[in-house]
Amino acid sequence: MYATLPELETLSKQELVDAEGTTYREFRVGLKPRFALVWLQILGAWLLLIGVLWTLSWFDGRVFGTLGDWVVSVALGGLAIGYLVAYLHLFIHEAAHWNLAKNRAKNDLLANVFLGAFLGLDVRTYRPIHWAHHKYIGTPRDTEHSYFEALSARFLFESLTGLRVLRVIAARGKALQPDPEAETQDAVVETGGAEALDRSNRTAPRSRHQPWTALGLNVALLAGLAALGWWNVALAWCVGLGVVFPFLASVRQVIEHRDPAALADADFHVLDHGAVNHLFGSGPIASTLGGAGFNRHLLHHLDPQVSCTRLKDLEGFFMQTSIAPVLDAHRTTYGAQFVRLLRAARRRGSA
Repeated sequence: MYATLPELETLSKQELVDAEGTTYREFRVGLKPRFALVWLQILGAWLLLIGVLWTLSWFDGRVFGTLGDWVVSVALGGLAIGYLVAYLHLFIHEAAHWNLAKNRAKNDLLANVFLGAFLGLDVRTYRPIHWAHHKYIGTPRDTEHSYFEALSARFLFESLTGLRVLRVIAARGKALQPDPEAETQDAVVETGGAEALDRSNRTAPRSRHQPWTALGLNVALLAGLAALGWWNVALAWCVGLGVVFPFLASVRQVIEHRDPAALADADFHVLDHGAVNHLFGSGPIASTLGGAGFNRHLLHHLDPQVSCTRLKDLEGFFMQTSIAPVLDAHRTTYGAQFVRLLRAARRRGSA
């Protein structure tokens, strides 16, 4: 079983039974991905993004005057673009668990076209990194470890300026190096299809052209906006993609996995941080900032292969079992956890 919380370290999901006597094994069989729903969310976000770009084109001196329209369109437009791109980016995670299509090759192709193209991400490259996150969460070997750092002023500055993006890219390159331990282990398959990283994943072909594709698409988009005279829209796109999106992506992961009790100066590259997960609710912010099931991140770590379209059902089952009090104890909101971590960022160990 993958790490989730210290309270659930000895949990065997197969021993869980709900109030009606249904075992987890019996319940889990019916949790098939709802592919139509996940694509409704993805395509809906793309339509909203296109709508934002078109709407911003009207802010060209027609509403608040030239300067006012530029300020409003670049600031609010950049925020909207970055937020929507961050939302779309979350579905790469869903693709890493093969939950975009029944056929795995089709799953990866769709992910790379609709989700990774503008961001330079290849799901085949991301998948082994993400599986290692499930395997090693809370330990120095975790491959997705933004939460190793406190939510300090420095962290926020680096997130807003894109410096953290460069760090993440460098860390992911290192994470793709062969894992001698993993090479000697067989794939682990839990009931319900939660799979450890197997040899086929580790040796899957990596795309070398995806970053260049992203560069070309973004340059073409900016050139097109400039040709139309929509300079404010082009600048809003740069702010959204270069500032807002990386900021949201970095901070969100810290909120999901950082322990507020962790010392700000502790080096979790050599010390165990411990697995931390939360349930963030289903409100409009939680469902978008934590889209693709991230708002129920604790449940995802309990059973990684459950589609984001079925996590609400999974929560309903667990809330009728013996672990309901544990889940309730880890309910919070993104806002509340952000404030806690900001306050905790000054907590340091004694010299």
